Amino acid sequence: MTQPRGFIHQCEQEELHLSGAIQPHGVLLIADAQGVVSHCSANAETLLSDVEPPVGLGQPLPDCLHDVTAALPELGPGERYIGQCDTPKQEFDVVVTSHHGNGWIYELYPVDAHAAPMAASSHVAAVPESGEELATQCQTLMENLLALSGFDRVLYYRFMPEGDGEVLAEASREGVTGSYQGLRFPASDIPYIARQLYLKNPWRTIPDATAAPVPIYAAQADATPDLSFVDLRSASPVHLEYMANMGVGGAISLPIIQGGELDALISCHAAAPKQLTVSQLDSMRALSEGFNLRLRDFKARRRQQVIDGLQRHFDHAKTVLMRHGELESAWEELSDWLMETFAADGVMLQMGEEYYQHGVGLTPHVMSMVAQQAAAEATHVWLSDSLQRDCPGMPLSEVAGVALISDLPLDQHHTVNLYLCRVEHIYDVTWGGNPDKPVDYRDGGSVVSPRRSFEAWVEQRLGHSRPWTASTRLYLLKLRALLQQAKSMPWRHDGE
Repeated sequence: MTQPRGFIHQCEQEELHLSGAIQPHGVLLIADAQGVVSHCSANAETLLSDVEPPVGLGQPLPDCLHDVTAALPELGPGERYIGQCDTPKQEFDVVVTSHHGNGWIYELYPVDAHAAPMAASSHVAAVPESGEELATQCQTLMENLLALSGFDRVLYYRFMPEGDGEVLAEASREGVTGSYQGLRFPASDIPYIARQLYLKNPWRTIPDATAAPVPIYAAQADATPDLSFVDLRSASPVHLEYMANMGVGGAISLPIIQGGELDALISCHAAAPKQLTVSQLDSMRALSEGFNLRLRDFKARRRQQVIDGLQRHFDHAKTVLMRHGELESAWEELSDWLMETFAADGVMLQMGEEYYQHGVGLTPHVMSMVAQQAAAEATHVWLSDSLQRDCPGMPLSEVAGVALISDLPLDQHHTVNLYLCRVEHIYDVTWGGNPDKPVDYRDGGSVVSPRRSFEAWVEQRLGHSRPWTASTRLYLLKLRALLQQAKSMPWRHDGE
């Protein structure tokens, strides 16, 4: 799959948080610390026509927001306060966030008096004990969110290390055809700039993908507000086109955040426009956050199990090193252990100008290129399942993937590099549509647009090895520490 550079650049350059507009299902007001309105959406005069004093730039906030403002706690960046206010004609849900610590952003959502509150789930699941139990809990979450939200389809979309995404779980209501489960989507479908905004919001809603955006007026010219923490923020035209191509009229996304990174998205799709109240969205957030916490604890437990077993796992290698005391006699036994432990097809150790190899290996030139790439990325543990992709200028080689421990000091004159090699593994990747974006020639220009089909599209992936597991880096760090401990051993080195 070749991703057009122009499309990725186009996506990443779009300043989504500075759109200068909101979606029309709510009203946006921004006030300074004195309660004077500095920004308001163009629909404020219509939706808040019955408030006193009238909404206007440079004017005090309407009286209906006084109780909300008085109840505000001290909010840090991204923290929200959810309240309610009433006008003579309408009840509103109000979401308040800090505006750079010097005022407040108010999002007001008209409440349908007939909207039923979302039933809360009384079931509390335990932290899963296995990957299978985790998958079951994930599927159960999809089914619960589907039933509670009334949407047509709910997907669990996990991000992969390279940025691509894969649908791991899916639930859909009866009569909905097709499935995205098991399909992969390219990183540009949810570009990095959009993923960063998901980190700042408990949910992202687009109730009506066909609705025209509403501009935001500012008291000062060119004072475009930062909408990073605002769910009303207008949607990117590219994303709206993407939704249309998928047949989605309304959507909700709930982030799954692990270690400060966006690990997954829960995406709810409806064919027709559909809006939920803030309290309903908060109930969905509570369900997803419960799973998020269990996932965090599951990963922490798995990581601790790996750490607890590392010492026992590496005892054999340590025993080999101590028993032999010099590399030539230890290498045969040690290299067998390395290939078995890391499921490698070959292993190479470069010590100064000497090379030791077992199984398939790299030429000295290619080894140097890999080491230079690791140095350029400022890491002593470097992994790649595609040297052709990750190491510019890499010549064709039987070895497709490498895990490297580099620059391990041997003495004041020499360092050790250890290369674990894997050969090419040809396999199929099933994408949700052809991941190469079509070129759109509208308006006399040439713009890469979202693809129009999401039918399963199979790519035969060449130039890749079997992927390294999530725990490989941890094992390599432990191995590096072990080799560092052993550097004081009397290795025989002819250059000394």
